[in-house]
Amino acid sequence: MSLLTNAHAIVIGIKYEFDKLDTTQDAKDIVALLKDETICGYPPENITLLTGENADRKGILGALKKLKEKTDEDSSVFLYYSGHGDYQLETFHFVPSGIKKGMNAEEYKREWVTAKEVRDHINALKTRRLIFFMDCCHSTGIASESFVGGQDSEGKDQKKDQNEFTQADGLAQKVDTEKGISVIASCKENQKSYKLDADKNSLFTKHLLMALQGQHQTEFVDPYVRILQVAGYLMRTIPPILEKIATKWKMPHVVQEPYVNLELYDDFILSYVPKKIRDKMALPEPEDTPKTQAKGKKEVRTVFRETEGANNLLLFIHGFSGEAGDTFGKIPDMLIKDPKMDGWDMKPFGYSQFIDPELGKDIWAGVKDVDRIAEYLCTSVRYKFVKYDRIAVVAHSLGGLIAQRAILDFREEFRSKISHVILLGTPSNGIEPEKLTKLWNNKYKEMSSEGAFIGGLRKEWDDRYHGNYPFTLRVAGSVDDEFVTLDSCFTPFDADHRFTIDGRHLGMVKPKNEEDDCYRLILSTLTDTEFANQYTNNEEINIALGKYDAVVKKLLPEKEALDKNGLKRLVFALEGLDRREEALKILDEHPSAQEDTDLMGIIGGRYKRAYLKFPSQEDAETAFVYYELALEKSTTNKNYEQIYYHAINLAFLSLVVKDNKTDMTKYAEQALHVAKNCPDNLWKYATVAEANMYLNKLETARKYYKMASEQAGIREKISIHLNAYAGYTSLMQTDNPEDPFVVFLKEQFLS
Repeated sequence: MSLLTNAHAIVIGIKYEFDKLDTTQDAKDIVALLKDETICGYPPENITLLTGENADRKGILGALKKLKEKTDEDSSVFLYYSGHGDYQLETFHFVPSGIKKGMNAEEYKREWVTAKEVRDHINALKTRRLIFFMDCCHSTGIASESFVGGQDSEGKDQKKDQNEFTQADGLAQKVDTEKGISVIASCKENQKSYKLDADKNSLFTKHLLMALQGQHQTEFVDPYVRILQVAGYLMRTIPPILEKIATKWKMPHVVQEPYVNLELYDDFILSYVPKKIRDKMALPEPEDTPKTQAKGKKEVRTVFRETEGANNLLLFIHGFSGEAGDTFGKIPDMLIKDPKMDGWDMKPFGYSQFIDPELGKDIWAGVKDVDRIAEYLCTSVRYKFVKYDRIAVVAHSLGGLIAQRAILDFREEFRSKISHVILLGTPSNGIEPEKLTKLWNNKYKEMSSEGAFIGGLRKEWDDRYHGNYPFTLRVAGSVDDEFVTLDSCFTPFDADHRFTIDGRHLGMVKPKNEEDDCYRLILSTLTDTEFANQYTNNEEINIALGKYDAVVKKLLPEKEALDKNGLKRLVFALEGLDRREEALKILDEHPSAQEDTDLMGIIGGRYKRAYLKFPSQEDAETAFVYYELALEKSTTNKNYEQIYYHAINLAFLSLVVKDNKTDMTKYAEQALHVAKNCPDNLWKYATVAEANMYLNKLETARKYYKMASEQAGIREKISIHLNAYAGYTSLMQTDNPEDPFVVFLKEQFLS
């Protein structure tokens, strides 16, 4: 098998004089796997092993310096350090072999390797495909009588030695370059990294070695072991092993939870899946030049702005379907240009676009997603962002739950740094159970408005603040948000903190210019100026909040004089009061509704979307009525754009609701026929694509869906995907996420 010719490694293992720790065997075993052509295939000349006296300050920094000379932007780099990490003298550092017992402070400093020095060397590398494994904070054996932190003869917990090396995740945070490198530490702060008495390797390194040999999972999709698989395996596997042993030995304080920085920007290759497994699973042979996810992708923005003297930080936290540097569109750049924001550094916080959300969620799933990322935010504020005196948070969607959870979990000294919290489209009161089941992945069931997670979060929040916040709080929601209701956004907070902005769930955080509601709300909040809410359609706001009576009382007496928009608001309000028959009667009798097929289609679409969210035969039949009537009138008036619009919706409903493929085909053919007479535009392309899909002409459908995707904005893409996905899965009787056409639709409209 070919070597990974541009793969490089530095592996460090240390035997200390001042305690019993000896990690040289761990380092040697790692190197043996890296050299094995059947497993990792690293060229021997690209691997630097540092043990004994070579693992001193000079050896470590010298190896990092040479690494810069040997690597380029296409290189992958594997760093492994097994030894002590410490925070003595208020500086995070590695403890190399040159550290001796009895050194004074100055002697100690001359021999250490600081986290900043390692970080600077990593920053000097051109590659972003770098993984750093830190197996720090060891114990010689979990079952030994000399176990530190156990119980004395009277059963009382022993006090921890304040000089223990217990800063693994803090050290990892200080090494994290914000360039998207992957950093994995064997344990978190105030935990130890254990070695079980029967093993030759530490627990962390033992399972890392297993993962590199493909023993971490039973299914593979390609012939490589990748970093996300390994990270997830270590996080899932190590804690329960220690928990089982701790229970047996009655040592509840024995905990080891690996730390993983969540901003992983490339699921790059660590090793080959062994040939025996490849043959068994009929996997292809590894390529001479393996492809990585980062190849050909645009560069990720991991920092929007960072300046030397800034003491204010604005953090942008996205939801689980977003990407750290992209979710908020132009907002960071517009803020950077505004002189009122001078002195503010700005950074994204969260997942990268290089990692499929589904893949990320398989590692950090459901409520655990919120807990893990909130915990990561806590450690970031403590270590990575320690220089800032004030921290403002702008959070979108489930990112707002992360922010709230983290703020509650902060130590008081760090919580006091929070100056502003802006929650945009956040389901703070949870997601309605019915909508959760229909629209959200089932693994998020704990996000239910009736679930323990939301209930617990709200109780803790209320107990701590009682509505009196030590920071400026703004909570924004939209009447057009298709996922999160205004009720869920607003209910936990007093009216003074609530603001209604324009836009749907994803679109609300992608303003087109400085006049958009979302941008103006953020800027005015951070600069302490008044936010003049531009979204002044009080009728629609009242509808969304359930105050339908006010709208009906205002508009019903004027029903004959209402224009199309007024008529829409009246009908929607009547629907909200379960006065559908009255709404239909008004539409049937109103002169505008009788002639305006677009209005009929819009209302038909409302019922169709209601059916897709919460299947109701009544909603489906109502949608049919509107579309059929609109199609009839459009045909009489020879309004071809309206004809294909209504016909394609009837094709959809015929399939999805009635499973009537004969009618589906009839309406699809009608839509295609009249579309030929209409000018090209986004909705024509989407219609032609959908019609061809129903006629089983998938290649033509792909062509036109791609053309539609190139013209569509976020809002249109979501709408087109909703129809296309529901239509295709009903037509083919499949919801397989690996289906090629399903994958195509996702790539075109949800990426």
